[in-house]
Amino acid sequence: MFLAGDAAHTVPPTGAKGLNLAICDVAVLSQALERFLLDGEPDLLERYGATASERIRRAQHLSWWMTSTLHRDASATDFDARRRLGELDMVTGSAAGRTFLAEAYTGWPIALTNPASVAAEALRLTAGRTP
Repeated sequence: MFLAGDAAHTVPPTGAKGLNLAICDVAVLSQALERFLLDGEPDLLERYGATASERIRRAQHLSWWMTSTLHRDASATDFDARRRLGELDMVTGSAAGRTFLAEAYTGWPIALTNPASVAAEALRLTAGRTP
């Protein structure tokens, strides 16, 4: 059994990552299924959990970070509030920080685990496009 999306992981809503992660899970799983069904090779299916988990851990961290940085905890001290604002300034105050935040928020590239697959070709054709 292979799980994808919210059935496979829980991410706080702060980063709005649920649908993005579900799409990525399905893209990675479809490449693995195609390889298994057409070539009989189970390697990508066996690694599906680990491949999907890399992106999920990053998304979970982003959501935790956004929650802890953008929302004040009622029990926070003045030091906590200043640290939170300092961290936000550190990320938004540099080109590298803004780039990281933009990439983390919009999502990292989807892994092309089976470059010859139909799913990988669709990902290549749509990469960089916005509606």
